[in-house]
Amino acid sequence: MDTPHVLQPHDLEAGDVLLHMGRGELSRLIAWVGDSAYSHAAVVVDDTQLIEAAASGVRLATLGQRITMRENFHYIDVFRPSRLQQPDRDTMLGDLRMALMPYLGRPYPMTSLFMLGIVCAVRNKIPGSRDLRRVVRMALDLVVDNDPTRVVCSELVYRGFDEAPTSPAHALRLPVATRSRQHTPLPDIDLLALAHETLDDLRRADRSPSLASEIALLSSPMHGMRELTAAAAEDASEDEDLALRLLQARTRLGITAPRQASLAATGAALALPEPTPNPKTVLPADLEFSPGLVKIGRLALAST
Repeated sequence: MDTPHVLQPHDLEAGDVLLHMGRGELSRLIAWVGDSAYSHAAVVVDDTQLIEAAASGVRLATLGQRITMRENFHYIDVFRPSRLQQPDRDTMLGDLRMALMPYLGRPYPMTSLFMLGIVCAVRNKIPGSRDLRRVVRMALDLVVDNDPTRVVCSELVYRGFDEAPTSPAHALRLPVATRSRQHTPLPDIDLLALAHETLDDLRRADRSPSLASEIALLSSPMHGMRELTAAAAEDASEDEDLALRLLQARTRLGITAPRQASLAATGAALALPEPTPNPKTVLPADLEFSPGLVKIGRLALAST
């Protein structure tokens, strides 16, 4: 394995994506779900700060403080967006910040994290071809409520780049690539430590919704499932037909890329394109393997 190029905070640029591998049991589980080397994501917003979704909510943190957190992270790798290396970079950076900053203070969906984990694990662990995995992802994305009021870390990163008010729209969107099944073995998780870690995160969040709110959260995805059922009620024995019907359902729910929406509307033949994901189900792995990001090195953590 190649030794990563070591970077200092002054080597980073606004827009760089920081992918972390945490030390806790929850971090190991998140990495396993995504078949990834990472469990947490953040975005550099200026020379000294990053923005991230943490258990306490979306917040700003300093790069100087982050490199001292050896007890929290094994390593932090730096990925640079290729679409920001353009003549209008400053304008695009402004658009990116404009999309990210309104998320400050929004809570982390701790109480629905388990459901998200199951959906993503099923999506990534199911055997079959890449085309089947694309269709499964499109189907499962319909089950999860695309709620921007509570965000996880990689979702925040994806939303920032996707929602930046660029001209044309979505010029910074990070493409997501479907990979073949990785057969990553389940790590030996300390269940007691995992339980304590999760409870600690809940305490830090201190924003647990009421039972009524949670019931509403869990029931709202059924709207998407009904859309999916209606779209696939007729003959869906062929992969292309199923993919088309899934795209039609996604269009009605507002989570389909313009090109895909056009295909769905015209009934044109499909070649099972990469789906534009439901931001709620974007994992650190989706960022790690996005063609729109290039790994440039590893952030040096300060010695203890």
